[in-house]
Amino acid sequence: MKLNIATVGLAHPFEVGFDDSENLLNTTSKALKEVGVDCISTDVVMHDLDTVKKAAQVLKTKEFDLLMICIATWSEDHHLLDLLSYVDKPVILRAYPARETGSLCCAHQIGAVFRDIGKTYEFIYGDADSIECAEETKKIATAYALKTVMSRTRVGAIGGRVKGMTEIAYDEFSIKQKLGARVVNLDEKEMTEKVAAMSDAEAEKILQEKKNILSPCKISSSKESMLESIKYYAALKELAKEYDLQALSVKCYTTYMGKVCLGYSLLSEEGIVGSCEGDVTNALTMKLMYELSGKPINNTDLLYLDEKENSILFAHCGSSGFSISEGDIELCPVRLAESGVCTKFLVKPGKVTAVNICGHGDTFRLAVMVGEAIPCSMEFPGNPVKIKFEKSVFDINKEIMNNGIGHHWMVAYGDYTEQLKYFCKINDILMYEI
Repeated sequence: MKLNIATVGLAHPFEVGFDDSENLLNTTSKALKEVGVDCISTDVVMHDLDTVKKAAQVLKTKEFDLLMICIATWSEDHHLLDLLSYVDKPVILRAYPARETGSLCCAHQIGAVFRDIGKTYEFIYGDADSIECAEETKKIATAYALKTVMSRTRVGAIGGRVKGMTEIAYDEFSIKQKLGARVVNLDEKEMTEKVAAMSDAEAEKILQEKKNILSPCKISSSKESMLESIKYYAALKELAKEYDLQALSVKCYTTYMGKVCLGYSLLSEEGIVGSCEGDVTNALTMKLMYELSGKPINNTDLLYLDEKENSILFAHCGSSGFSISEGDIELCPVRLAESGVCTKFLVKPGKVTAVNICGHGDTFRLAVMVGEAIPCSMEFPGNPVKIKFEKSVFDINKEIMNNGIGHHWMVAYGDYTEQLKYFCKINDILMYEI
């Protein structure tokens, strides 16, 4: 996910520090680039209407998620109001330590104006070359970039949701309002008809094309099941292309158990996420976390507390991406149904973030918990991940129950708590840090 910030200066010619305002702008922009932010500098310090229009002219030709105002000195605040009449983007007010420039008091002044006109903003204070400030800015930029990505995300809901799981009933209005994504509802026939139309010879050809991924795996599923599963992979991929989908959710339990799992594993390596049991909201949670981590997301249930070890076992049937595996991979019949093909393996250790999104309207909520994925055995057939926490797992369990958090947890490698806090803030999503 690309992080795009545009920077523009603000200063007053009469104030101490005006002569250094261009240097502050350039130094701030350079620090952002050093931490991996694609910084678009206007190279303009606004101080009158002409410079405001010059900055606006540059910004109108660029694509960015966030506008940083580098406040070098005290300045007349209407210049910024004029700029926003041309380019109305989310704003970071950036102030600098200095006794005589008035940078900080100008930021406070603008903050008060923004509060009264209903314009939200972020605030960063510190030296222009501060990497700490740049890193904090990067976290904010990530949330806004994520908002942009999610607003362009389309999730395919194939066949609705599993009966008996009222908790995962998806609210299209809340999804659009809070996450920005659009749900594309598809009849499962659109999937099955594509499967039926594909010959075994065509499926065999795709299996050969995926040989570099599949051949190292131990295969205990039948040849018939492998051919069927690869047909479902092809059908899902075709639907994703046809409807421009970045996420999928199939009502797999129980009709399609073991039929779509391998397809999900393959598609996750191609950047298309897929959730189980028709849980559309958690397909979007997977997309959210995929954009943050850049790696396949492990779709899991919370299954078992080990209070002695202070760990929790998370697992599902086996449809995660191959690249998060640790060791051998087996393509085998799915549990319970004992048919089809699921991708069974143990996952890599490391810092992980587990996220659940559920709810409707005002109850729409995101829960996050961070821990360490530790080595475990195949304690549940699928892609089990055992997470060790600093906080008592008994207390974690109570918090989940007390706040009505759902049972599906999407597990990503890395700690993204701060980025999620900003994302929830700007999207007005209730967040529980468990």
